[in-house]
Amino acid sequence: MTKFSKYLLYVLMAVSLVFIIGFFVNQDSMLDSLLYYTYALIGIAVLAALILPLINLLGNPKGLKKMLMSLILVVVFVGIAYLLSSGEPLQVKTNIEASESVLRMTDAGLILVYIMSAVAFVAILSGGLVRLVRNR
Repeated sequence: MTKFSKYLLYVLMAVSLVFIIGFFVNQDSMLDSLLYYTYALIGIAVLAALILPLINLLGNPKGLKKMLMSLILVVVFVGIAYLLSSGEPLQVKTNIEASESVLRMTDAGLILVYIMSAVAFVAILSGGLVRLVRNR
């Protein structure tokens, strides 16, 4: 990890901590600020996820096949999550009426988190088992 990325990480953690503490102290006034900060972080992450692989492809054109396979896998996981989502509203105490498409996308997002958590868990376990078998 370079010095720049290390210091950037510390700055982002400090700013996040300030927002989180502010949210728990005064939820009403900090909610919008926390959401905008979250949107900014998600935007930066999406841009980095799109731009950095393209920069890497300029130096390594053979990596295009690997990147396309990863992209196809992501599309498959998102498609499975969307197909498993129901679009039925939850019973909560809000006055906001959401459309079926919004409810379906919310369900798809939650199911995608479940799927990716299970995949990460299996990858961690299988990586440990493979390393254990190879070291014997």
